[in-house]
Amino acid sequence: MPLKTDSSDKAPPPERIIAAGRRLFFRDGFEKVSTDRLAREAAVSKATLYKYFGDMAGVLRAVVETESITFAKGVPTNPTSLKELRTCLTHYGTNLLTFLNDPEIIQFAQVMMEEARAHPDIAHDFYSVSYQRSHNVITGMFGLGLKGGFFRSALTAEELAEQLIGMWEGLRFTRAQLNLTEIPFEDPADWSRKCVDTMLRL
Repeated sequence: MPLKTDSSDKAPPPERIIAAGRRLFFRDGFEKVSTDRLAREAAVSKATLYKYFGDMAGVLRAVVETESITFAKGVPTNPTSLKELRTCLTHYGTNLLTFLNDPEIIQFAQVMMEEARAHPDIAHDFYSVSYQRSHNVITGMFGLGLKGGFFRSALTAEELAEQLIGMWEGLRFTRAQLNLTEIPFEDPADWSRKCVDTMLRL
């Protein structure tokens, strides 16, 4: 179910808090958003915010997790042949790169890199619900491929997953984070496919 973006509607409090957190964090960064401001934006009390998320870090975690789940929806993760493995990985990569093309996501990634220096705990949460989640999903797919004998590699499933994520993002997303380009991936599906094909030839 998509998040509501209007905090004045009848959405349940957790959805309103996550939607408001997304707007404020993406625009202003984590450090500049107080509990008072977030509660006002979500049209809830501070007590309600604490009840559902514990603290602001809990809200941030929920926002990042919701974003991560969004681009992974609908991607099959249980391939039974090399062809299916290629299709599953390419589909996942296409969704991921399309997600990373969003200017709000690029800006949010910039903000999170800045926040990480002052808040290692926030950095850990951000990594675990974004990058680690993707790494786990892709590791699972590669693991099935190796176990099923669809392809062979001297690398472990974990190493293959890390390399593929690195290939997908590469310098393209780094350039976007440095404001050197507005759209890092001109054709997400094509780039995802090329990277997957390279990996599966190992």
